[in-house]
Amino acid sequence: MKYIFILTFVFTSLFSNAQEKITVKETFENNRFQWDEFYEKDYSGSIQDGFFVLQNKKDDILVRSIAELPIRIDQNFKITFKFLIPKISNDYAFGIIYNYEDENNYSSFLVSEKKYKIYNRVNGIWSISRQGSIILKAGKNKEVIIKIEKKGNKLIFNVDNMEAISITKKLAFNAFGFQVENANTIKVDEVVIEQLSEE
Repeated sequence: MKYIFILTFVFTSLFSNAQEKITVKETFENNRFQWDEFYEKDYSGSIQDGFFVLQNKKDDILVRSIAELPIRIDQNFKITFKFLIPKISNDYAFGIIYNYEDENNYSSFLVSEKKYKIYNRVNGIWSISRQGSIILKAGKNKEVIIKIEKKGNKLIFNVDNMEAISITKKLAFNAFGFQVENANTIKVDEVVIEQLSEE
């Protein structure tokens, strides 16, 4: 009877742990999370053929789309953004937005050829908090995966399954998004959200 009890306990524990991870996927077959869609002369954001297409026709401006995601920011999570980028170079940056309060207050993790930058926008004023090197080569029509992961009080940013940087930051808002800088177009193929239990 002791062995049966132990096996039952182990099975129950494994089952409970499996239940502590919830995964939700946005594939842009529809607008599940209500991403901002817009159509202007110089920029646009819209769902097309299973992608969210963010197009910027002018240099020196940023174009973004935001949505409130169904996660608890006080718990651990991973959000994986899968991009299709027509052109990667030093001239164009793209990436993700997190901790979005409004257009004047948010943070972003942007990448371009061989580098990343973390920006903070506070009361409309930009600052670069971190920057460094990554392995992201120039090219055309490349798939790029950017992941933001929260573990305790740490935020970890990965590009193509390689860690770029880990920072300490407390999140206050569950609105996230994607962004393109300068004249370029990005396509977002999917966004996968994994809500994890506290370790």
